[in-house]
Amino acid sequence: MFFFAGTISRVLGRTGGKIISKIAMLLLAAIAVMMVRKGIEASSRPVSPADCQEGFMEPIATIVAATDFSAAAKHAVQRAALIARQHDAELHLLHVTAPLDLYPGQELGPAVGNVRDATIHDQFGAVARWLREHYGVRVHVAQRIGRAHTQIADYAATVGADLVVIGARGESSMLRLLVGSTASRLLRVRQGPVLIVRSEPVAPYAQVLAALDLFPHARAVVEWAAELAWEGQLRLLHVLEPMDERGLRAMGLDDAASRQRQDEMRAIAGNLMADLRSGLQGEVEIRIETGYPPARILACASDWHPGLIVVGRQGRGGLEEFLLGSVSKDVVQAAYCDVLLVAEVPLAG
Repeated sequence: MFFFAGTISRVLGRTGGKIISKIAMLLLAAIAVMMVRKGIEASSRPVSPADCQEGFMEPIATIVAATDFSAAAKHAVQRAALIARQHDAELHLLHVTAPLDLYPGQELGPAVGNVRDATIHDQFGAVARWLREHYGVRVHVAQRIGRAHTQIADYAATVGADLVVIGARGESSMLRLLVGSTASRLLRVRQGPVLIVRSEPVAPYAQVLAALDLFPHARAVVEWAAELAWEGQLRLLHVLEPMDERGLRAMGLDDAASRQRQDEMRAIAGNLMADLRSGLQGEVEIRIETGYPPARILACASDWHPGLIVVGRQGRGGLEEFLLGSVSKDVVQAAYCDVLLVAEVPLAG
């Protein structure tokens, strides 16, 4: 088949090739989902978000929250504490100080450095005490010197963190841009899930929107969405990109044939979504829409008002596409709520 790829491309044209490519990707996704389901079917009963201790899902045991003591970082720490309390997880607070040699011309004497370190130590102690009193969670504090993204990723790997939580915007160079310096670089070196917090948390997530592209990480997206929805509502959303009707007509397909193709794509996607929903209890809604994926995801979020959007952080172009303008990046930049970015590695061991 690959030997005749050039001939097939010339016969079908660019549009026909794109259509066949879409169908092939959906079929491959179906195979991938069915393979993942083997672990689900081995369980004797369904797994619910509130029952993650058993079955194919492992509990969230360790959370790292990066802080620069800004207001945005405070929201991230509070959300991390809420999640830690829900899952009886350990919470690690991490502050990264940029090395002075990265900023030429700025020289501080030993006295100033000692005052700075003492101030950070006092802030850490106050935050840790407040978290223990208000949330009843186990808190560890740590400070590192270096580049924020590498230190966060290294520390998370060292303690075996299941989740890293950061604020959407910080006051220092550590978290100053949403998908800029630290956040994008962290995603480049951090393989596990990263939660970007925008809103001040007052309660566990009551509504969670899982945006699924039906690639291999879709199962991990569903698992994390179910974990964080806890006893709230969960909506699974897949957006089908519209077909090029003019190109289809150029291939000799009339409107009826075009609608049939679209219906076939929707049916395949529906079956895949049903497979991903299997094993989940509680209020879970499936929605399949057509349009430009980032716009439809954000429109659904605007109408439904979820506290969290969960999205796979690798798309058709991999992590490079995330950095240049993927669905994940567009959602992170424009969403008004928190966003969890999940890689292909699921919670299951």
